[in-house]
Amino acid sequence: MKLSAIACLFSLLLLTEGLFITPDSTLYLPCLAADAPKLNDQTISWTFTLPNSSTVPLLPTGDRVHISQEDGHLSLRKAGLEDKGTYTCVVTGYLEDRLVKLKFIYPVQIFEASFELLELVEGQTGAVLRLPCSPPRPVLPTSSRTSHQVVWYKVTQQGKERVFPVRMGEQDEGSDSRFAWSSSSHDKGDYSLEISDGTTEDSGVYQCDLVESGNVQKPVWSQTTELSVREPPTEPPPPCLDYRSPWGDCASDSPRSGRAILQESLNEFSLKVYSQLSRGDKTQNLLFSPISIALVLTHLLLGAGGQTQTHLENALSLPHSFPCLHNEIKNLRDELKDSVEIASNIYHSPELMLNELFINHSKLFYSAVPEELTNSSEKNVEMINNWVAEKTHHRIKELVDSMPQETLLALLNAVYFKGKWKMMFDSVKKKASFVTLTGDIINTPVLYSSKYKLVQQYIPPLRAQVAEFPLSGKTSLYILLPVTSSVEHLQALEERMDHETVKNMVEMLSKAAPEVAEVMLPKIKLDIKTNLMDLLENMGLTDLFDSPNLCGLTTMRMDTPLSLTDARHRAFLSLTEEGVEAGAATSISFSRSFATFTVLRPFLLVLWSHEVQSPLFIGRVTEP
Repeated sequence: MKLSAIACLFSLLLLTEGLFITPDSTLYLPCLAADAPKLNDQTISWTFTLPNSSTVPLLPTGDRVHISQEDGHLSLRKAGLEDKGTYTCVVTGYLEDRLVKLKFIYPVQIFEASFELLELVEGQTGAVLRLPCSPPRPVLPTSSRTSHQVVWYKVTQQGKERVFPVRMGEQDEGSDSRFAWSSSSHDKGDYSLEISDGTTEDSGVYQCDLVESGNVQKPVWSQTTELSVREPPTEPPPPCLDYRSPWGDCASDSPRSGRAILQESLNEFSLKVYSQLSRGDKTQNLLFSPISIALVLTHLLLGAGGQTQTHLENALSLPHSFPCLHNEIKNLRDELKDSVEIASNIYHSPELMLNELFINHSKLFYSAVPEELTNSSEKNVEMINNWVAEKTHHRIKELVDSMPQETLLALLNAVYFKGKWKMMFDSVKKKASFVTLTGDIINTPVLYSSKYKLVQQYIPPLRAQVAEFPLSGKTSLYILLPVTSSVEHLQALEERMDHETVKNMVEMLSKAAPEVAEVMLPKIKLDIKTNLMDLLENMGLTDLFDSPNLCGLTTMRMDTPLSLTDARHRAFLSLTEEGVEAGAATSISFSRSFATFTVLRPFLLVLWSHEVQSPLFIGRVTEP
């Protein structure tokens, strides 16, 4: 049987590519490759073949040579030049019923690590480039009888090319006069080389050698320098070079009227803003005027170009370069001035010189004159708040509480609305229990009428009961009641709010017949501040914060990039019984013998302008 086994023996030889390591490294060589066949009754041995072809067995020796008993790998600590050679691992065993031998061969090279120290010099084309060469005093000859010289070379792929510097101000027909000694006298050991009017072709490695007695083959000292010559950075063209205003003439023969385009855009923008703002704390009241935010952004759009213009148009849901935009904005402002008081403006640093066209268009379309900030933060705060108070007839007296001195541009907006009911509520003051999202009960003043004529209807797409309250100024207040007072039902209602659903809701209620109902509505008085910076970022307007293209606003080049640093919004809405001054406050329960609309749990509100067919305010009331 043994003779049969020997007759079936065969070998598998595996060669590896050469391994290269540096002295004092640890050499690790596996014996069993991952894809090698598994042998039974295997034995493992290592041999080492020297460069002179003599082979010796490798055995574990102390801490330096280790052979694993598990997988047979070899580790050799602190490899030296004497360990250069071929390492062979031999595994003998049975593969099924055959006796086989596996060989793994590793050629190993040991190389001394070397390094070259190069001094780096960088410069631009056309400049004077200085390559240092200052031999240390210990290597400089101390005797005048010993002749020495410094020789310069440029190192290329073909070898070293001699460089012959001339003395400053001299000409040498056999030399490139651009290469000169940095010092006219070498008494202080300065042999630096200067290259005048540098070019990119001068880039490369240079070497200065200190030689004795003209023996250039054996320098006593060398210094190597790598020179990199680049073209000077090109000055970028002015960001507003050849700027042309995107706002052309407003054509009257457009297939769609400018008013229809603006209304559709405002509706879509309004609900996009609500979608963003409603993602915050669901337990907090929310109120904003989408039309006011839109107006301040279109004011900025008046001076925008390039990507900034495109991003603003996308955020506002506007078609690109809509020529009638600002004319329609002016018409819209004129129509709303009797019912909504809007304060919007742009404040800027004195460093920011505004274009005359932008100033004139701001006056024409937005009835606004951009104002300069002062050097005093306190005065800027006072100036802005005084302006807001004036524009809102002192109903909003403060919009900002601070203004950084480095502010270059600030967007500011304030809105005030106070509507009158077309049908009055009862004159007696009453209170009722309002259930919050957390289940808490608040005893709150309410508006009450036992015979209020209104339209109310369940809107299936919203899964909410909605009532319309007509107000003065061709406006209506829509109250949207979710199914219950839970956070989940309120959030579900908010998620169903989009511009098409809200527009259809208004149309459905406009076609319904009003009915007499018992109505109870919490008194609403909201005063909400909103920082718009996160909103603008989430709506894709990040370039407003970093060098926006506002060439229509200013074409000047500034040392400090123009960026938006502040964007705030404040909305105030008050709905009361209007004119009631006295009366007893009582808590009561109410009859439900006929139709009712009782708003004693969290709800949403939409203040709608029938003149512009767009929402003026959108809000959420979780606690009156």
